[in-house]
Parts: sequence; C-alpha cells; structure tokens
Amino acid sequence: MMLIVLIAPVNWLVWPRIPSPMPVWQIVLGLPALLLLQSLLRDIAILCRNRRPASNKPRREAQCFCLESTAGATGIVAGALFAWLGGSAQMAVSRWEYFLAVTGTLTLGFIIKDLVISWNPPGVRREKDHLNVIVRWKTRSK
Repeated sequence: MMLIVLIAPVNWLVWPRIPSPMPVWQIVLGLPALLLLQSLLRDIAILCRNRRPASNKPRREAQCFCLESTAGATGIVAGALFAWLGGSAQMAVSRWEYFLAVTGTLTLGFIIKDLVISWNPPGVRREKDHLNVIVRWKTRSK
C-alpha cells in the first residue's frame, strides 16, 4: 500500500511527458500491463522474503487462478487485439484522468491480490497463500 502512496505523486509529475491524445489500444494495453507488473513485483518480494529451505509439507493443489493475473492477462489480450485490428481511435487524457487511472489500477491490484477464481467449486474466494498453489484443471483420481 505504501508503494501506491509513493507512486501516486510521481504519476502527477510524469503526466506532462505522456502524449495526449493517445490511442485507445495503448490505454487498454497499458493499464493491465501495470496490474501485471505490480503483481510480479509483489510475487518477487514474497519469494525474496521467504527464502527458507523447502519444507516437508506437501504442496497444495487447487482448481483456481489468481484473479489479478486473470484480469491483467485478459486486458493484455484485449489491448493487443485492438492494436492488431487497427484501433486508431484517439482519446484525450487529462492529468486527473491519468492520475486516477494509474492510482486506481494499482489500488485495484492491491484489493484483489489475494482473490482467486475457482471452477470446482465455481466462485471467487480469498486464498492468502496462492503463490504456492499448484493449478490443476481436473482433480487427480486416487
């Protein structure tokens, strides 16, 4: 959360260097990329902080995906499709809109960081340590 508070004023100062108007595909591609970057940096920090020898506990398997990664990847695909299809529509972005979009994206990433989408049972649930979950499409037959 502290990183979001530190980055927000920087966004305000960086805005004059951001071209306006900008293509819509850049916005659709850029915000999910920011969400995925935030997720990657958080995961790297967790891995660096937890540099302990491997435990004897069996790894847990589940039928779920990280909501943050799913949202980011979906946005990347949508932005890439817009770019590929020649979506050249331009959108003027004010300083406040830029500031709110970046800060809102980072805040959303913080809010959904522990949520996973599961398909067995279907739903969205909080999974605090989903970094160590092995994703399975189907349950293993025993």
